[in-house]
Amino acid sequence: MRVDQAIYTSLPRAGKDGYHVVSRSRGVSEADARALSAWSPSHDALIVDEANRISVNVHPLTDGRLAISRTCEGRPEYSGRGGRQVYTHAIILAIDDLRRSGTQPIALYRDALAQGVLRYRPSPPPILEEVELGRCHRFLRRPDAGAPDPNALNDLHDRLRSGDRLELRLSGDRVHFAECLLESLPRELLLQTSLSTSLRPSSARPFRVCLVPRDR
Repeated sequence: MRVDQAIYTSLPRAGKDGYHVVSRSRGVSEADARALSAWSPSHDALIVDEANRISVNVHPLTDGRLAISRTCEGRPEYSGRGGRQVYTHAIILAIDDLRRSGTQPIALYRDALAQGVLRYRPSPPPILEEVELGRCHRFLRRPDAGAPDPNALNDLHDRLRSGDRLELRLSGDRVHFAECLLESLPRELLLQTSLSTSLRPSSARPFRVCLVPRDR
């Protein structure tokens, strides 16, 4: 499966300052870039704790496209406002390709991560290449504390079907919880579910599921 990629972060480039799409592959349209900018976090939006140093995010773009992204901290903010740069690297694909493949989004995230696609780049090139992703990281059910029990999953399914937006407070590895949740969803509900694992909830980023620390 060939996918596009794009990077959204705070970096002066091409006459622009602050947060914007600084790099993308040729298949990423202006409409995709605007949608990615609307969904991606900026300064101080990433929640970092001992078990969660990054956020994995899944959300729609335009024209039947989907973004699966990794948000991490980068260098100190160049603007001098304090704190660290928030850096989001997305892989972008057609929802129909995901539907046909039978793969779930976090499996593709793990594949891209294993290939080094999503690594932090202090000065990324403005033009990125398409990436070939396969199925080398399939979900493995692990009966550990990060997995919700079946009754809890059924309740979450019902709430998502009803159109609720969920803010779930969790301890431990939230990416693993998200993987368990997405794996459990019926296929069409999965394809309709946007999710973030460590971003501050915001009306500007209308994720259906926001995972945050239990003590937030």
